[in-house]
Amino acid sequence: MIADPASGPARRGYRICLVSLYSSSCIGLRYLVSVLKSRGFDVSLVVFKEKNIALDLMELPTEREVDLLVDVIGELDPDLVGIGVRSSFFKIASRATLRIREELHKPVVWGGSHGTVAPEQSLGVADLVCLGEGEEAILDLAEHLSRGEDPSGIPNVWTKRNGQIVANPLRPLIGDLDSLPFPDYGGEGKFFIEGDRVVRRDPGLDAFNLDVLTSRGCPYRCSYCCNSTFRTLYAGKGKPVRLRSVGNVLEEIRTQKKIFPRLKRIDFIDEVFSWEKEWVREFVDGYTRDIRLPFHCMQHPLTTDPEIMRMLRDAGLERVEIGIQSGSERVRREIFERPVSDQSLVEASRVMRGLGIVPFYDLIVDNPFETPEDKRQGLDLLLRMSRPFYMHMFSLMYFPGTVLTRRALGEKIITADDVEDRAAKSFGQMYVSLRYPRPRLERYWISLYSLTSKRFVPKPLIRLLSRAGFFRRHPKPLVAFAGLCNSVKLGLIAAKWLWEGKPVFSSLGKRGRSQKRGSRIV
Repeated sequence: MIADPASGPARRGYRICLVSLYSSSCIGLRYLVSVLKSRGFDVSLVVFKEKNIALDLMELPTEREVDLLVDVIGELDPDLVGIGVRSSFFKIASRATLRIREELHKPVVWGGSHGTVAPEQSLGVADLVCLGEGEEAILDLAEHLSRGEDPSGIPNVWTKRNGQIVANPLRPLIGDLDSLPFPDYGGEGKFFIEGDRVVRRDPGLDAFNLDVLTSRGCPYRCSYCCNSTFRTLYAGKGKPVRLRSVGNVLEEIRTQKKIFPRLKRIDFIDEVFSWEKEWVREFVDGYTRDIRLPFHCMQHPLTTDPEIMRMLRDAGLERVEIGIQSGSERVRREIFERPVSDQSLVEASRVMRGLGIVPFYDLIVDNPFETPEDKRQGLDLLLRMSRPFYMHMFSLMYFPGTVLTRRALGEKIITADDVEDRAAKSFGQMYVSLRYPRPRLERYWISLYSLTSKRFVPKPLIRLLSRAGFFRRHPKPLVAFAGLCNSVKLGLIAAKWLWEGKPVFSSLGKRGRSQKRGSRIV
């Protein structure tokens, strides 16, 4: 078992500093902290800035904040620095890594999704790259380095020898997820850098929600998603989707509840929450008995089984997120490799309405593969969906190595500058807003889509607006109307949350560029 401290000698003299970019929950790194601590390593965690979802705000770091990161790491004086890197943060991670290597002379290992899908590029900046699941690999790496041994033969770890890349194979996926210790929260050795200052405590404990993974992997292969790349890399290396036991999941929540002073909700962040009925029955029994907190989860349109959803609702399901992604069935099947019919989506919405669950639907816009007819079909589909519902709109992003990115590059729809490691589009718009600059027709369709989630806007009126050629040519009045309706709905949500005693914003109190971008669409 990974978590067994008796299975290897303690490495009390070897210090490791892990750095999270724009995430205080950083559940992946927190697993690594726990694994390393279980073997006696001295581990610190630095959270470098935070994304503010409530305000659709993710600001680039100031020079002062980068200085503070280098200063904190220098003060900790670790033997190894690890950085979790997503493609959106490639430039920031590169900037920080070069300073750490040049000024502090510390070896840096990159992990996370970008290291996994672009290891050669990552090795152009970092000393080592950890691909895929990192718990066993980071432990092997730390033990090798702490003994002064050559790390170039460690599975999942890429490095360089004499200027040449040493690309080690991936080890099998972790089959027994219960063998992992719970993510590490609280305690000493936690730092938060934001607003040109350092806070010497764990920012994760300030949250009113706790992120929990009950599984790993995704059963689907959507062309735009990094999970499709992961499944290809791990072919033949174990089951792509693995479930923890119900008892292990509930024990984690019971443990973390004791140290989260503001905890009001559990967020299950699995790609798709369990669709196994026996597992769900056991979970519901234990959760209603021992936890009794509202929770959120994500489901796929094809897994919204009425019996499972009813059990989850009765256990405290407050919100479920379901991906539509494109309103066009053609685009879902042919472009996104997501074989979901319109009828399946409409039926899922009816299940939610019948159970009194208000879903959040994910929709991807700014999609050059969609024709005007596809967009029209998208509006028709949204008007068929049962109200009430909330909307999450995302701008299409091209992540390195995905099937969709390779296709868009091959068809010359995009250039390398549009791929997320260079584009960093997340900083411009994590969630879509109406005021963000985009082509006229795209603003027209986004405005119409936005209106479909407003129960106080009659569907016949939306259809009438969509048939008016004037708004297609001059969308500004339509955008303004959609923005007003969006503000009304946000106000109604805030009022409801205040009445129920819920925190309206988990924000940092900064608005910055979000004022120019406008409010996210709900």
